[in-house]
Amino acid sequence: MKWDSEWVRAAFPVLKEVTYLNTGTYGLMPEPAVTAFLEVTREFETRGVACRADLGGKMNETRKRIAGLLGAEPGEIAFTRNATDGINLVLAGLPWQPGDEVITTDEEHEAMIHPLLYLQRERGLRVRTVSVSPCAEIMLARLEEALSPRTKLVAMSHVTCETGTRLPARQICAWAAQRGVLTLFDGAQALGALPINVHELGCDFYTSNGHKWLCGPKGTGIFYMRQSQASLLFLAHVGAGSLEKADRMAGIAEPWPDARRFEFGTRAWALYAGLGAALDWFEGLGWEAVYQRVADLAGYLKARVRQCPYFHLLSPEGQDESSGLTSFTVEGLNASDLGRLLRERWNMYVRVIPHYNALRISTAHFNDEEDINRLLNALEDLWRQERGDKGG
Repeated sequence: MKWDSEWVRAAFPVLKEVTYLNTGTYGLMPEPAVTAFLEVTREFETRGVACRADLGGKMNETRKRIAGLLGAEPGEIAFTRNATDGINLVLAGLPWQPGDEVITTDEEHEAMIHPLLYLQRERGLRVRTVSVSPCAEIMLARLEEALSPRTKLVAMSHVTCETGTRLPARQICAWAAQRGVLTLFDGAQALGALPINVHELGCDFYTSNGHKWLCGPKGTGIFYMRQSQASLLFLAHVGAGSLEKADRMAGIAEPWPDARRFEFGTRAWALYAGLGAALDWFEGLGWEAVYQRVADLAGYLKARVRQCPYFHLLSPEGQDESSGLTSFTVEGLNASDLGRLLRERWNMYVRVIPHYNALRISTAHFNDEEDINRLLNALEDLWRQERGDKGG
């Protein structure tokens, strides 16, 4: 079936006002999902325990669908608030000893960098950093060089947030498993943008969120834990719902043997009903069509960037090495200034990557070629204006 861009975009009214190219920060909920989400939110917030909707059932149905999307079992999925929560479940839960080491990359989000820095200071953890590459041979050679007898964990992005590089996760996981090293992948920029099967990847832990490429409510996070690793992580937080068996008099406190151990207390049930509504939208379009649309638009953007001599592409060009994120620089211009001018003059929203003085563009399923043309035409105008002001 041919992709009907006009029909898809009609579900996102804000696209009539803005050129939205920053799904990598926050996705947009389609109107049908928003309507369903707000209805169940109103029902829950105004009726409390008298709520007529089976919110627990809706949450577990969403869990099954997320598990299917990840190639996991429902019992391996815990719902959190964001991808950062999942990272911290692992980093705060492992039995570290001073001098233990973690290997990460030079293109990680603060969600990974900051807890690693904290553990480095507070627990004597050593963090080794490698440069990213989509090439398995190169990446494994870099990992091998960083490996030591104290290496306990490889913790890195599946798709990097700065250049959208898709790391060879399956090969990395196989390499780590052969050496008795655990693996944690941050899938914040992957889930909903490309097909994932965590069992095929072979990772021990995988974390993501619902508010980016899944276009779900903000405040929804997803954590995958390989079932065999259930007892490995210390539970820093325990509450009502965490324990399968609890007896105050007998001193019994036995966590659930699966990911339910990470969920506890009063929860925002409606958020996960809203995430289920977003999944309804995507399933109506067909996931394969969505993935292809994201890839096609990224390919179109890269081709256009390569045509301009003063645009310099930072992201890998191959579809299997990249994602829905494309980063590039504009020769002689400051990316932060460009981001501000795009927003103020043209109502365009992109992400700035200060590390590379680059712009990062998200090509989501609701974008189209005209969004990309509008962006690049605006950047060309700004470049010519700058050259003219300097007498170039």
